[in-house]
Amino acid sequence: MQESGFNPKTFLGVRFALVGFNPTHGNSLRSKLVSGGGVDVGQCSQSCTHLIVDKLVYDDPICVAARSSGKVVVTGSWVGHSFDTGMLVHANSVLYKPLRDLNGVPGSKTLVVCLTGYQGQDREDIMAMVDLMGGNFSKPLVANRVTHLICYKFEGEKYELAKRMKKIKVVNHRWLEDCLKNWKLLPEVEYEIRYISISISCISGRLELLFYTVGVSCFY
Repeated sequence: MQESGFNPKTFLGVRFALVGFNPTHGNSLRSKLVSGGGVDVGQCSQSCTHLIVDKLVYDDPICVAARSSGKVVVTGSWVGHSFDTGMLVHANSVLYKPLRDLNGVPGSKTLVVCLTGYQGQDREDIMAMVDLMGGNFSKPLVANRVTHLICYKFEGEKYELAKRMKKIKVVNHRWLEDCLKNWKLLPEVEYEIRYISISISCISGRLELLFYTVGVSCFY
């Protein structure tokens, strides 16, 4: 039985090469790609459209050369998420780009991030971003340990507790995305904004609607 969401046409037009994977992981990705209509070209040749890499950094010569020749360069997560949703997710998401440094964003190892308000795949995506940065995730809001609370909406028990704890930074998930894009820890103040409707961004290619109450700090 095929997995739910399986689409035999998901990867039509994708001519791929896998680089850096161990045999088990590589074979698993190859199976998903081929079952969805993708073609394994074996190496990053002229006919290759997608270079899928593991444990290669963004500025690795292989990745640089592939991008220079117009190829899409992504990690294996792009394959998994596309396969699960039955359609190609946006390859330019921070979730699927090779890391700038396999050791994570400088300074991130001291981060302990907690979430509130996120469900399902959105929650999984944000946890993945924390991991990509090199930070740590905490399900409970431990006051003397958590450094950042990521809020879907600036409300609820965790939010109210974090407000009282001056050392905890309360931000939206854009902070994580932008830190990954810029590969550095950014000042949190610009992300301490209240928004009044469903938050939306393109974490893994899904469309959302974002309404900010501009200029209103979440601490007041």
